[in-house]
Amino acid sequence: DEPPVKYQASAVVSNSLLANGCHIAGTVENSILGRGVIVHPGAVVRDSIVMQKGQIHRGALVENAILDKDVVITPGKQIRGEKEYPLVVEKQAVI
Repeated sequence: DEPPVKYQASAVVSNSLLANGCHIAGTVENSILGRGVIVHPGAVVRDSIVMQKGQIHRGALVENAILDKDVVITPGKQIRGEKEYPLVVEKQAVI
């Protein structure tokens, strides 16, 4: 029982599936986000899966990746995998 997705004025979302409870202020393209994911302003999530309660902080980039539950990507970090071989990050990791 989560509230619906909250889109900030700075949010840009295309071709993505977002679960309840997400807060989107950055860019999300061709991705799937689980419940309670937060994408901060200036963050980009592209061609990825972010499971529940993940956080992508300001200026971070996540591309071609699968992030397990409770993963935190700190400001300015870049996580990139390959289309044929996505990068997988374990549960509760802080990068």
